[in-house]
Amino acid sequence: MKAIVAIEQSILTAAWRLLANGECYADPGADHFKRLDPIKAKTTPSKNSTVSDSTSPSPQPPEPDSH
Repeated sequence: MKAIVAIEQSILTAAWRLLANGECYADPGADHFKRLDPIKAKTTPSKNSTVSDSTSPSPQPPEPDSH
């Protein structure tokens, strides 16, 4: 419930700022955080990087019972 209220508040705040200032939304772009702090962006692993070295197989579903 708290997460929903937080999202609602951020949406309403953004909408109010856009309407109050008469500005259009400007998408910051995919590289927004890289431009803000390039050093931190280099040290943070991306979603596509493989961090897990686990070689264990995925669990198999149980065999169905034949009654």
